[in-house]
Amino acid sequence: MSTTEAAKTDTVEAVKLDVGLVAKPYLDEIKDTIKKLPDGKKPKLVGILANEDPFARMYAKWTGKSCGRVGIDYETIEVKRTDLEDKVYELNDDKSVHGMMVYYPVFGQSPSFMAGVSMDSYISNCVDPEKDVEGMCFTYIRSLYQNKRLLKNDKGEAVKSILPCTPLAVVKILEYLKAYDGQHNLKGKTITVVNRSQIVGHPLAAMLANDDATVYSKDIDSMFMFKRDQKGRGRLYETDVSFEDALKQSDIIISGVPTKKYKIPINLINPNTIFINVSSHPNVDEEEVMKIPGLTYVQKVGKVTCAMLMRNWSDSTMATTRDENMSPYMVCMSSE
Repeated sequence: MSTTEAAKTDTVEAVKLDVGLVAKPYLDEIKDTIKKLPDGKKPKLVGILANEDPFARMYAKWTGKSCGRVGIDYETIEVKRTDLEDKVYELNDDKSVHGMMVYYPVFGQSPSFMAGVSMDSYISNCVDPEKDVEGMCFTYIRSLYQNKRLLKNDKGEAVKSILPCTPLAVVKILEYLKAYDGQHNLKGKTITVVNRSQIVGHPLAAMLANDDATVYSKDIDSMFMFKRDQKGRGRLYETDVSFEDALKQSDIIISGVPTKKYKIPINLINPNTIFINVSSHPNVDEEEVMKIPGLTYVQKVGKVTCAMLMRNWSDSTMATTRDENMSPYMVCMSSE
């Protein structure tokens, strides 16, 4: 960019994105599809609450409202966390339920008493892939990290692999903001993701690297880089780049630190950066960040996350033949 172009760009005021604009076309598409189901048939989605997290309860409330607007029957079921596994298996076998999700964290970082790295990861693997609208079971997580975007259903048909809702919401926001080039590619873009949880930060970094971005992944006490390898997979690498230098290099910053006190230093955010906040708390001084020329600020992603949850429901229904009265309608639904 020339000095003249840079000066011209730097005069552009910061803008705050209304994520409802991103969510709307997906919600409209799902609503239209549900209207075509025979005999007024409605799909059913169940959310399981097994914690006291106020933000999980808020997410459950948002999910219920969003489902109601498009015609999906939604129910929140509350259980003790020690009863969660049994409830998941019960819903796996319930033919009236077409999709389910668990509001994490439940056991947090507690080690698994069964199998897997943590108890929460074990629970996510108990969910039947045909009903997993979060994309957190091993079938889908393995596909994500191998960058395999299509799976085969029991008819041998190619269907989309399900992706985690919040990371997918971030990708859709970046698409809306035209951060991707015409080939659905992020080549040349540098991105810093502040969060490396198994639900948000880690899969998000891999997905962005799958699309050819250079991604710096920051967690409490470590920095890593995700980059696409020769097999086309976003892989984790050691890096000597400091967090401060990664921010200074970044075209896009995505932060998901779940504490009120944490703030990204304003002086490390460049003009024209896209800043996406995926935490329940603002990870930046919102007044000061809006003074940065050309910056695009995404304050919350919840509406798009809910839309992706329902989109995942439609894609998972495409992949199943369990309910023959419903699946033909899902198969013909487009899902960009």
